[in-house]
Amino acid sequence: MIHEFAVSNYFSIYEEAILDLRIPGTAPDLPRFRPCQAKPDIRLPTVAVIMGPNGSGKTTLLRALVDVMRVASVPSLSVSEAPASRISSFLSEEAQSEPTRFRVEFDADWLTPGEIRELFRYELSVGRALGQPNFILREALFHFPKGRPRRLFERGTPGEAIYVSPEFGLKPKDPRLDAVGADTSVIATLAVLNVHLAERIKEEMRRVYGFSNIVTITYQGNWQPTTEAVVGWYETNDRMKSWMKRQMQRSDLAIQDVDIRIDGTKKQAFFRHHGLDGAVPLPSESSGTKRLFHIMPQIRFALDSGIPLILDEIDGDLHVDIVNEIIHWFHTDETNPHQTQLIVSAHNVGLLDDLEKEELFIVEKGPDSTTRVHAAQDVSGLRRDTRLYPKYRAGVLGGLPKIG
Repeated sequence: MIHEFAVSNYFSIYEEAILDLRIPGTAPDLPRFRPCQAKPDIRLPTVAVIMGPNGSGKTTLLRALVDVMRVASVPSLSVSEAPASRISSFLSEEAQSEPTRFRVEFDADWLTPGEIRELFRYELSVGRALGQPNFILREALFHFPKGRPRRLFERGTPGEAIYVSPEFGLKPKDPRLDAVGADTSVIATLAVLNVHLAERIKEEMRRVYGFSNIVTITYQGNWQPTTEAVVGWYETNDRMKSWMKRQMQRSDLAIQDVDIRIDGTKKQAFFRHHGLDGAVPLPSESSGTKRLFHIMPQIRFALDSGIPLILDEIDGDLHVDIVNEIIHWFHTDETNPHQTQLIVSAHNVGLLDDLEKEELFIVEKGPDSTTRVHAAQDVSGLRRDTRLYPKYRAGVLGGLPKIG
């Protein structure tokens, strides 16, 4: 589970923005707040919802979290395709000469697979020089046995020696360390070179990146798997297919069944409705049905694996009650036994009355065009027995859009 994420000098974020998911000890014991195995005194929410006006930086904050996972897990194929090359700074002359910094803390079982989870912290700084490709200025991974930080690896500017701990099974001058490029992470490079610990770390970070619907390379909308890919997943996974059908029938009472069959030269999903003599192909269904059909595999993969699911605009094309139902899946032990976290952005304020204040984060952009984030639980005087919806609408929580 993710404990904390921080980023600075990244697109609309200049000063450090922190998404701190740790729940204070004064909060009540609720099933949706899960104790951390790595640090039993820490509780974490299984759901975090980010709200704020259009253009405030909600997507940017989520993109930053996905981007750090991408840089850590994707090897460099060429200078133009290097993961670090896609990292942009805040658009000011001062910021252009400063590094972009990421920090993420989470628990994982990388050192003892299938056993105890430990707390880890990954740090990444991306530098830039005029007319030159971006480069990794600093990268480090720490874990916290008995609460004290211990380096697993650390690298500085290009050309400096890379430190790796004995857990990686490498000698100080192992030639595989020479393969780490200026624009590529230690994790991704060593994973390609069959270093087992790096492979485990890379795979989990890659799945966080891969499960999300966020495109980190362009701003041309969010990503969703192709219909062909989704149909293929359902065809090869009977459990997922049955689960999808049940949810589709619940979301639209007229849906009787979902069939997958050949349509011309490719396989397509067809929806059989009560009262209709023919099946309706997926492209002819409503936007909400199509969105639900495509998003179901990402949700199922996340719930089954425990890998955090990061979704931008979860409420796009979906009724607020359907989104609330999806959130509920992550709240309960019965449907979320692996303590999978759901981290999303949303606009529909109807979600607020089903959230605790520890699950809500507000993003705003000031007159200086800088994105800032704060937790609802940090708003002074916000009582637990108070509905979040009217407080947000009254401007108490901040992040209220204005037009006209």
